Amino acid sequence: MLKKELVARSPIRVLEKTIHGGLGKGNLGVFTAWKGVGKTACLAHFALDRMLKDRNVLHLSFADNPHHIETWYRQVFDEVAASYRLDDAHDIFEEIQQHRLIIHFKQRDVDFAHILKSVQQIDEGSGFNPETVIVDGLNLGKMERDELLRWKQFAEEQDAEIWFSATIQRDETVVEGPEVPPPVDRLADLFSVIILLVPRPGYIDMKLLKDRDSRDLEKLRLKLDPKTLLISNHRI
Repeated sequence: MLKKELVARSPIRVLEKTIHGGLGKGNLGVFTAWKGVGKTACLAHFALDRMLKDRNVLHLSFADNPHHIETWYRQVFDEVAASYRLDDAHDIFEEIQQHRLIIHFKQRDVDFAHILKSVQQIDEGSGFNPETVIVDGLNLGKMERDELLRWKQFAEEQDAEIWFSATIQRDETVVEGPEVPPPVDRLADLFSVIILLVPRPGYIDMKLLKDRDSRDLEKLRLKLDPKTLLISNHRI
């Protein structure tokens, strides 16, 4: 299978169609779930889709182990390549690496000014202009509204879409209805798209909780396979 065929058949196209063309530049989106459910896998799969379309992705990691992020990308790509029998998989992975930049922050509570300065220094030094920014592991539970507004402003100025991950604490109940769980609930109006990952027997359901101002939310009809870490179509 050629790269362009893989892009066309990707389940990410289902996500984009459901949320009316995708998140869109200048907007914030978030995957939220308990720890270990699959947020980073979803973000990596989403980022790889962008890279396969020759679009630049900036991955801002606040994980304990920075090398773990690169492993996620390789593992998800290998599963995609095997699943779709991608021709010249190794060469393609090496090719799309030029479209990804990972910046790791050791402090989870680093302030926005420091993050922005680091991004600007990289941008000025390399000319790397991302269309998609992944913010993985930043503690939204401690984030004030003004700070998320600055992320929103950054997305608009950068002309990029920004996807966050948000961890639900184990002692917090995940509501099966349309309610947005903490820590995203108090900032929900600033996110254009909110997706909840719900563990089910044998798979992880992807549930759309917000799509801009839409009151009639469609089912995503997507799942995450906990073994392969791939997003796939799922009729439920």
